[in-house]
Amino acid sequence: DLEQLKGGIVSPWLTLMTSMLVATAAAAQQAAPKPPPLEELEAKALQDSLDPEAHFRLAARYYRMKRWADEERELRTTIAIDPRYAPAYLWLGDLPYDRRPKLLKEERSGKVPAEFQPVVEESYRLYRQAFFIDPMVDFRVQGTSAPPEDMITIPDYGEATTRFLPFLGLGAFSATRYELAYNAFDMWAQRAFANKPVDSLPDYLFLYRGLSAGHLRAYNKAVADIQVLYNRSLQAERTDSLLPFPMRTNDYRYLLAVLNQLWGKPWPAVQLYEDALASDLGLYMAHVRLGQIYRSLKMWDKAIGEARRAIETNPNDPSLVRELGVLLDDAGRTEEAAATLAQAAAANPRDPSAVYHLGVVQHKLARSDQAREYLTRFVAMAPAGRYEQELSDAKQRLAALQP
Repeated sequence: DLEQLKGGIVSPWLTLMTSMLVATAAAAQQAAPKPPPLEELEAKALQDSLDPEAHFRLAARYYRMKRWADEERELRTTIAIDPRYAPAYLWLGDLPYDRRPKLLKEERSGKVPAEFQPVVEESYRLYRQAFFIDPMVDFRVQGTSAPPEDMITIPDYGEATTRFLPFLGLGAFSATRYELAYNAFDMWAQRAFANKPVDSLPDYLFLYRGLSAGHLRAYNKAVADIQVLYNRSLQAERTDSLLPFPMRTNDYRYLLAVLNQLWGKPWPAVQLYEDALASDLGLYMAHVRLGQIYRSLKMWDKAIGEARRAIETNPNDPSLVRELGVLLDDAGRTEEAAATLAQAAAANPRDPSAVYHLGVVQHKLARSDQAREYLTRFVAMAPAGRYEQELSDAKQRLAALQP
């Protein structure tokens, strides 16, 4: 069964199960709302040219139209505006497989042509970048099909259902239907591996069930599943071809840290982040997340130290500089915040947030001319739907700053 799953082979029993769901799938497609017209998405991206979400939505439409070059352009525009927009990195990583559908099969059989090997390695790099920015990012599992949209319960057809469950789980996970994905994987574990040792369960079951639980905020279950993978990896490094990229011990350690942080358990998370950094000095997002924890605890010196280390580790991400500036302002170090935010605004002129916070800080410092300049610039450049609260605040400040 596992080899069939890895190879993407559709066996007769899967065809039978699929046929049982055709009617509900057709009904769901008929009921699904029509997506906005392409012209509307293009106009929106042009109008709100500094809104990464507008460009990403346009890229998603180009993907459905198989306009790969246009999709890539919009994805790269998304990242240029927001270097931490994790889904764009994932979709860029998927592009080579969309452009060359047989690449997935070539990769899983170990027969990637030499000229495509760098492409596969770059995809892995992009996947890892997205994962470290946000392990809870929605991502596709290559070679899967989404279940019918109105499928909530899982029908029981005995052994056929048991064999169908991992396909259903992967498809539901790819479609961001995490409750259905979790239930499918959990049911598969109970039915296919009853009375068997935990070591008999495949890695990908724990990963996708654990991530599904994380998306559902069932962090105790998520941590339990990822802990199994972490323990296994500590014993021996191994690769499962159904994982989004070859996962290493430190990847599981970092994921455990994120889940503990989301679970509201800061100190286990701090220890795991520090251990992850000891194994990978380039893991700048661990510094970012440590800074978030210390900031939430108002441990300002530690938070600022981690923010500075994040910049030192990844100096090419100006959003890190902006976050340091905001943190300095929160810590009451307003003069330092102004200088830092000026650097952030200069490093990424397409980031409205840096300009807004710079205007706010200049206002706090009673520098009326500078505050008016930056707040006016922010109001002129900010996409309305993304910065409603900041736009309202900026306009109020500008009104107060009128001579």
